[in-house]
Amino acid sequence: MQNKSIKLRRKTKQPDMVYYIVCDSVLGEMQLLKWHGQLILLNFLMFMSWRPCRGLNVPSYDSNYRANPTRRSAVFAQPSSYYDQYAAAGPKPLTADQRRAKLTALSNPDFYFPADPEADLAEANEPAPALERQRPRPAPAAGSFSYNEKDKNGPSHWYRVDARCGGRYQSPILLNTSSALLVNRKRPLRLDGQTNLPQTILLQNDGHSAKFTYNWRTGADRPVLRGGPLKTKYLFDQFHFHWGVNSTVGSEHVYDYQRYPMEIHLVFYNGLYESFAAAREQVDGIAVVGLFYEIYDHSVDEQLNTWTRFLRNVVEPNSQYTIEFIDTFPLYEVIGDVEWPYFSYEGSLTTPPCLETVTWIVATKPLLVTEKEMKQFRRLQSPTGLMVNNYRPVQKLNHRRVFLY
Repeated sequence: MQNKSIKLRRKTKQPDMVYYIVCDSVLGEMQLLKWHGQLILLNFLMFMSWRPCRGLNVPSYDSNYRANPTRRSAVFAQPSSYYDQYAAAGPKPLTADQRRAKLTALSNPDFYFPADPEADLAEANEPAPALERQRPRPAPAAGSFSYNEKDKNGPSHWYRVDARCGGRYQSPILLNTSSALLVNRKRPLRLDGQTNLPQTILLQNDGHSAKFTYNWRTGADRPVLRGGPLKTKYLFDQFHFHWGVNSTVGSEHVYDYQRYPMEIHLVFYNGLYESFAAAREQVDGIAVVGLFYEIYDHSVDEQLNTWTRFLRNVVEPNSQYTIEFIDTFPLYEVIGDVEWPYFSYEGSLTTPPCLETVTWIVATKPLLVTEKEMKQFRRLQSPTGLMVNNYRPVQKLNHRRVFLY
């Protein structure tokens, strides 16, 4: 087919401007063929889509058809048992005239799936089932976590207890002397008031550790931690312990690939905030001093830490005991002088909610404890049995810097 075109040239008074009008002589013929092709394709698709529909089970509305809310096709001979209890209150069957009138009104040859008016009417008149109101689930307890890796809420699943336990800057970690950054110009770390006696001491077995909380007569008696990596002063709140089932494990931090039988954590909060609860949500809210314990082998029966005798009063989980003023002891009796090299890094609490607001200070010089004193810790009970191995596995460093002071 030749493409014949007519070129019309019209010259105007301006010799520089020439207008060309081009028109195709066969444009009409091509559009006509295009319409014919589309019409044939449409008819073919309609025919192919109609063929499978002929084999479908379309309900018949003869006199034997019984009104059933669940019956959409003659294939389903038995009604669902879900509606059996509502059979007495179900709709009455339609008469032949009612069925014929509804079929006439709803019939449409353009639909391949004819509607089922009896089922629609039955569903419209069906009484709503009386659903029992679902009781709200009780909120999980704040301490609903476990140190047993086999439990569903064990250490590797603490992010289910609190999503913040899956953060990138978690504690504890591996402390390696060879990879730590040595700090040459350092401020001395000071703990003022460590010889002050508290009014009382509250000893608690919270199901996860043994915690000592000091109650002070005045705010001025509270010990204050300052210097070192800390920019402000931090007020003492409480201390607690982590230990193992034997003397080969127990500490949370690992120092040069070695675990110790126990680790103490002294918790301080930033003095810029009113309380520990308010400070722990702040980026600079908490400072924790960690010290390791190693076994004193020279004497088995010697009592190095006399305060461990109070542990027998809180053997049962969720129990507590108040140490009166006459028996109280200062922090100095627990940790001695603060004159040791230490690591420091930014991390988190080692129990849920695992808030990443902690400046860690971990001493390299361990304290001493006897096996007899360790047995007093291992006699404590948790809700699931003996309270042992209550330490969290080491977490990834994730490019954090660890300083050695």
